[in-house]
Amino acid sequence: MKLFKRISVALALALATSGVAVVQAQPSLQGKKLAYLTLPTSNPFLAKLASTVQAEAQALGMSVTVLSSPYDAALQSQQVSDAIAQGYDALLITAASERGILPALMTAKQMKVPVFLINSPVADGNEALYESFIGENHTELGQAAGEALAKALEGRDKPKVALITGSLAEGVAPRRLAGFKEALARHPQIEVVATEDAKWDTAASERIAGQLYARFSAQGGLDAIYGMADNVAHGAILAAKTAGVALGTAPGQVIVVSSNCMKFGVDHIRQGEQYSTATQMPTRTGKAAVDTVAAHFSGKPVPKHNYLEVAVITRDNLDDYAAPCTF
Repeated sequence: MKLFKRISVALALALATSGVAVVQAQPSLQGKKLAYLTLPTSNPFLAKLASTVQAEAQALGMSVTVLSSPYDAALQSQQVSDAIAQGYDALLITAASERGILPALMTAKQMKVPVFLINSPVADGNEALYESFIGENHTELGQAAGEALAKALEGRDKPKVALITGSLAEGVAPRRLAGFKEALARHPQIEVVATEDAKWDTAASERIAGQLYARFSAQGGLDAIYGMADNVAHGAILAAKTAGVALGTAPGQVIVVSSNCMKFGVDHIRQGEQYSTATQMPTRTGKAAVDTVAAHFSGKPVPKHNYLEVAVITRDNLDDYAAPCTF
């Protein structure tokens, strides 16, 4: 509980510094109806993010309807149109496609319905179409994972790394991928030998990882896997156990790094099966998103980009993050 209190205080200070006041329930918020358009809530991160948005909004007197789509940009665009027609006061969107969502955002702009992007950015140059983006800088998250991996690989000769990503059609994964490769460019001895899109799905990640282990076994095996979220890394770790691939940082073992800290990652780091993850806590993101929306409705200025802290999590600082990363 003490850790949660420290994080709440830190979040309040961060919001105040960025120009977003932490807003208490007040008459200007009562009865506001929000639509949150998100991606599959079978994903544990997305499920907790959606439930946090609902709970935080309700505490301020607002209501939230959650609408999900299976990474279907056309369906999500139709959901935006429907939400506008139904008279929602604001749209919160975790976009399925960083470009596919743009026509729907243009419609919302024309209809004067404010839009807040949560976690997933849209294509650069379209800042006029939304009030604020709330979430981590995903390029920084990719860079953090890349630097963590480079540190873990020190001493290995020409290590081979495979990447299992989230959906490369939406705004998160391409930015993390770019940041990761940017970090590895400073370590040219490390070779990226495969990049596979698992669309953030654990089962797909396990299947893809199993294929990668088999594919590279005749070449001496892989040195590392970057699973772009902890559930993706979890799939890679399950596949390694099935294939008899040793996990860890010792010579001959496969190093696993990730982001989107989840219970999967906390447990694997404790057990020595995963080297690192990184901050991306849905409770923190959901609270910051609702506070930003509330500040907007209260007539307060909000930042165009409300970036949250990025930090690498390893065994050394795991206890500082274990509680908020367990959901």
